[in-house]
Amino acid sequence: MRKILFYSVLIFVFSIGIGYYYSSLWKKENISSIDESQTNILNTATETASVEEKVSYNASFALKKYYNECGHFKFNYSELPPEAINLSKTELQDLYPEWTVEEFSSNNIVLAQNLDNICDEHYVLKLDDENVEVYHIESDEHLKLYKSTDISKEYLTSDDINNLEDGIYVYGIANLNSAIEDFE
Repeated sequence: MRKILFYSVLIFVFSIGIGYYYSSLWKKENISSIDESQTNILNTATETASVEEKVSYNASFALKKYYNECGHFKFNYSELPPEAINLSKTELQDLYPEWTVEEFSSNNIVLAQNLDNICDEHYVLKLDDENVEVYHIESDEHLKLYKSTDISKEYLTSDDINNLEDGIYVYGIANLNSAIEDFE
């Protein structure tokens, strides 16, 4: 009976060894096939990631104009033109050759343009006969009457009169309104 028990234990241990050997072979085969499939997945993901970014239908769209003579710029948000939807950066640049694509993502587009004149935010306060007049400086530096005020010459100091005869240059509507209030 001892012999039978000894051989049974020996066969059992031998069976475990053979089972362990074959299971390790099976794991190696599965791991190599998993590695191949993961490599294929990574290659596909890389190919997908290299696809050019395109403009989304709900992207924000802005135009930025740089004025070289005065150094100012205007930034205006606008509605995205329908023809810009689903375009790449290169295609967008081709669609608007007079503009430069300054910012580009699927959700945000900024087109910029350099202009060789002054922006439309420049004004001059001048004394015209008896009242203070506001002139807008056009891009050709010509003065165009913007607004007449009821500020009379008789209520101004001699320094204010001298300054207004030379012209007081103001940038921006807020500064213009503030300058007019200073004389009222």
